[in-house]
Amino acid sequence: MCWSDLPADLISAIADRMTEHADLARFRSVCPSWRSASAAHAARRRVPLLLVPSQDYSRVNRRLWSLADDSVAEIPVPAARGRSFLFASPRGWTLGVDNDLAATLLHPFTGASESLPTLPSSFHDGDQRILRDTVWDRSPDAVVVSSGNGAFFCRLRPVGDRGSWSPVAGLCSQAADRVTSITYCDGTFYLLDKRAHKVTAVDGETFAVVAAIEPPDLAMPRPWLIPESTLVASSAELLLIVRTQLVYQGYSGSEGLFKVFHAERESLAAGWSEVAGDIGHRAVFVDHLRGFCVEANGVNGVRRNCVYVASSYEEVDDGYLFGWVVFGRYTVSVLDLADLTTQDLSRGSLLKCRCGRFWQWPSWCMPNLH
Repeated sequence: MCWSDLPADLISAIADRMTEHADLARFRSVCPSWRSASAAHAARRRVPLLLVPSQDYSRVNRRLWSLADDSVAEIPVPAARGRSFLFASPRGWTLGVDNDLAATLLHPFTGASESLPTLPSSFHDGDQRILRDTVWDRSPDAVVVSSGNGAFFCRLRPVGDRGSWSPVAGLCSQAADRVTSITYCDGTFYLLDKRAHKVTAVDGETFAVVAAIEPPDLAMPRPWLIPESTLVASSAELLLIVRTQLVYQGYSGSEGLFKVFHAERESLAAGWSEVAGDIGHRAVFVDHLRGFCVEANGVNGVRRNCVYVASSYEEVDDGYLFGWVVFGRYTVSVLDLADLTTQDLSRGSLLKCRCGRFWQWPSWCMPNLH
């Protein structure tokens, strides 16, 4: 008997006992029969994890919260040592930035890392809030970042050559070109102004602006409600999710705004058309960086036609001997698009997590070994 002839139920039982994503990937690469027998377990593991900011940036281990079982795991990420700010992505890679603007690409699940040029000085004026609100994404060949106004790109170079940051052509560093989210998909970077609901498409090779999608028409139920948008990009379409406080904890009013708009990637000039309340057998995961879709496959525990929102807030602890201290707490809420009801998932292990010194945003990442 060879390895590929082992009983499928035995292979499945072994896979069920694996807790590390890298171990499972190696296990499934042995042969087609092992891959097939462990498919159900792999599907259950394809659930976004929340990268929770650490209180001690000198540590190697970083925290990941699992939506599936409300557990917090610490994984070793040597390249994250000393990096005060970590920004995850659905492709597995994470951007690490220190207070001196030193930047690194690192992969929590494989241990790989790649040094980037020091970020431009506009990312730091003595206020860590600028670094906290940094947004980014990467293509196979480049990284695009923004501190809120304009954007910069850096082509990924061979080892030893860090390259340099260059401004994206067609954007300026003025308020008119606000960038509060960056999403890469199939050769194009999409830059979003969340408050203005405006999307700018940037070519992933030339880094020139190739299209701009004007905001959809929005009729606000109350003038004091300020909606915020999230962009989700896929191979065929763009989704723009526009929402007010309806998804936030503590808001129970019925006059909030929630709309989903659709645009064809091949015909962006046609603009947005409204989607009638159902996004099918998928869910959208949202953090301050971006949004992305995950298939609700019936075994990974993700609810179809829902939006999962991760955020954070300040908490003041005045019980310290030498005065008060501000901490960051983390929240996850799920909004059901069918009836617009919200459920707070911030309990148990996630509720116990907090970040000291200067609170930061949590960010979703997908277990990915590529």
